[in-house]
Order: sequence, then structure tokens, then C-alpha cells
Amino acid sequence: VVFPPPIAQPDRNETWPSWSPDGRYLYFCSAPPLPLQQFSKIKYDLMRVRYDLETDRWGEPETVLAARDSALSATEPRVSPDGRWLLFCLTEWGNFPIYRGDSDLYLMDLETRKYRRLEINSDQADSWHCWSSNGRWVVFSSKRLDGLFARPHFSYVDAQGHFHKPFL
Repeated sequence: VVFPPPIAQPDRNETWPSWSPDGRYLYFCSAPPLPLQQFSKIKYDLMRVRYDLETDRWGEPETVLAARDSALSATEPRVSPDGRWLLFCLTEWGNFPIYRGDSDLYLMDLETRKYRRLEINSDQADSWHCWSSNGRWVVFSSKRLDGLFARPHFSYVDAQGHFHKPFL
């Protein structure tokens, strides 16, 4: 097991690692540790760190979206196969979104760093997403039917990053 120093900081909790399709960046979420009694105050930043396979060197961690800017906690970063879009969850606090009814899916354009809440969200937990190999579909878990069970939903994504009505 390898613990690269840039992503194994003793003063941070890191979670949800996910490689970009080209293998040049590792996306993850990071937050300062807080006492157990303050668990509902933990908010994770969305981060990435560059990796050079040829030299086996790590860059410095870079904040993609700070919790202080969004006022929310980021989880589950997943880059689209073409490297253009970053799909992730934001919730009021914590790092396990399927248990949070306020968990919503967000999309960031990695060229502009602008992000938005997706129109396919419901009033229940939406999370655990994954891109199709061609980047035109996503599957995600949603508790929208009964608020209790998470079920897979599929949504078509067009080239402009617009998501279409999901189906079960």
C-alpha cells in the first residue's frame, strides 16, 4: 500500500478517490478532522492532485470546489470519459450522501469550473453515480420513489451537458 504525501495529510481526512480518464489527476474529497461530537459540521472540499506516471511524481493538491464557497460538503467526484465534465454530490454535511436526504447531483464544466445543480434531482437522496463508457448516459441511485430504498435511475446526457428525464 502506498500513501503519497500530497494525499495522506495527517491534518486532513481524504475520501472518495477517483482517477480522471487520462490518468493525470486523482480527484478526491478532503476535510479537516473534527471531534466525533461535531460530525454534523464536517464539510468536504472537492480536490484533485496531478500525477505523472512517467516520473512517478505527485503534484500538490488543488482545490476544485471549496466547502466554504459552496457552503456544502462534496462527495463522489467522477470525471466523464471525455474529461470535460465532473459529476459529484453536494450535501449539507458529511461524506456518505445516500444517507442524506438533501444529497443532490451537480455537474462542473472542467474547462470553465462553473457548476450547477442538475435538473434530474429529486427531493430525496440522489447519489452513487457513474458515467457510461461513451459519456452519454449516467446511472445514479435515487430514493425518489419512497425515501427509503435507493434504486438505479438512468439519464441521457447530451454533448452540451444537459441531462434528460431519468427513468428507473
